[in-house]
Amino acid sequence: MAKTAKGALGKRPGRAIRQQELLGTVYRVVSEFGIDGASMRQIATRAKVSTGTINYHFGNKEKLVMAALQAAYQLPVPDDHIDHSPLARLKAFAFRYILHEPNDRFWRFWMNYTVSGSRDPELRRHQSTWSRKQMSFWGKLMRDAIQAGELPPDLDDADAAEQLWIFTHGLMIRQILQPEPKSQAHCRKLLEQHFKRLETGMPAKSKNGKLNETEDLPRRRSNAA
Repeated sequence: MAKTAKGALGKRPGRAIRQQELLGTVYRVVSEFGIDGASMRQIATRAKVSTGTINYHFGNKEKLVMAALQAAYQLPVPDDHIDHSPLARLKAFAFRYILHEPNDRFWRFWMNYTVSGSRDPELRRHQSTWSRKQMSFWGKLMRDAIQAGELPPDLDDADAAEQLWIFTHGLMIRQILQPEPKSQAHCRKLLEQHFKRLETGMPAKSKNGKLNETEDLPRRRSNAA
């Protein structure tokens, strides 16, 4: 978090862990009751802190919920991928972001946040801002991967990042609607295929095995265009 007084619990030893536990509680309570139905008292009771402490650091429920969403978008890349190539890091982000089972409560929280944002302009602006930041970061990793020769040189990194963002969120919704293990396995396979198409520069194949001419990967415009 950028702030340490309002919107965070500070940087003293142990506080980061307590903040993570508190925000995890926000995910659970909101995923169960929705933003409108969740109360500060419910969150405080489950997190085993006082409502006064939460109010001091976050101000009100809306700012607490916004901090919870922001924290999720700021999750670091897994440690075992820090020194890996740009494409490996992008894959680590995408698979961890979408398919890791403990993310279930966050995604239910995310959907409740999205619905509430349709009625609350401030929530909507906050979510839109962090979604754009996420797409921008994914686009940077794609640019780095292009420079490293891992992705085709004519790939449009901004459009590809946006497509990946839309695709991964679609996979998330599918897993919520179909939570059985085979659905998660299928979504993992679809994401693997998406990355394979990015790497090879080939569009998806139709049922007859031919290339789907209507689905192409985002390309950079040529200078002559």
